[in-house]
Amino acid sequence: MRHLLIFDISGGELVVILVFVLMFFGSKGIPGIARTMGRAMRQIRDASAEVQREIQRGTDDVKQGYEEQRRTFNLQEPPQRHAPPSLPDQPPAGEPPPPANSPS
Repeated sequence: MRHLLIFDISGGELVVILVFVLMFFGSKGIPGIARTMGRAMRQIRDASAEVQREIQRGTDDVKQGYEEQRRTFNLQEPPQRHAPPSLPDQPPAGEPPPPANSPS
């Protein structure tokens, strides 16, 4: 037997909830409740969109500041890296290697 799950509520539970709402609020109160819920959902959606816009504005401001700094310092190319110094266990270029220790 397959159950309809909406927010972890089966079909039978959903029917019981709807009957309770109908009995408690009556047929005339349900449209008002639906309107109120619709307005609340719209306000939540609008607030969420506003938060997303604010985050986008913040990232745009950071990007703009970065680009201004980049233009100010003329960082068109990354800085040139120098070759790492020779390691201490390697002889400098042009010198013969040290004699190998013979096993005793």
